[in-house]
Amino acid sequence: MRKVSWMALLLAGIFSFTLANEYVINGKIVYEARSPIGVFKGENPAMSGTLVWNPHTGEVSGRICVDLSAWDSGEPLRDKHTRTMFETDSYPEGCFEPTGVRPGASPDEVVLLGNLTLHGVTRPLELPGKFREEGGKLFFEGYFETKITDWEMKRPSMMGLKVKDLVKVWVYGEGVAR
Repeated sequence: MRKVSWMALLLAGIFSFTLANEYVINGKIVYEARSPIGVFKGENPAMSGTLVWNPHTGEVSGRICVDLSAWDSGEPLRDKHTRTMFETDSYPEGCFEPTGVRPGASPDEVVLLGNLTLHGVTRPLELPGKFREEGGKLFFEGYFETKITDWEMKRPSMMGLKVKDLVKVWVYGEGVAR
């Protein structure tokens, strides 16, 4: 496993004409939420899309979406409440459209800049994370925190106990050159 800095990726693109700049993206999202009775996690393996990266200019674009009905926390009732919160009949996907990239806090970190649309609401998002190259593929692992109410959604509750507003989100993506 080899870690690659954003600068190394940029230089590789400039000096290599074989580096494709369109990637097919697959991956998963993991969330952690809290309620008065504990902490729980869920996973969604239904992330897909495309990412276009111009190694000569550093420009990034594309669209990466997740099927919001595919959450699995290991508890079917909790997953039903999650789908209800997202109103998946009206808003079946959450999508991130990257608009740029900037260096992160360390050489192997970057911050993907873009817009995230959830529940019909679009907000800017800075997604810090790490890129690495392995077996000819690019991998991204990122993390951010958000509030349920920022997306005009109602916090799920059970027996009058509401889920806390702040949710932790991990993003795991794999890019295969097209």
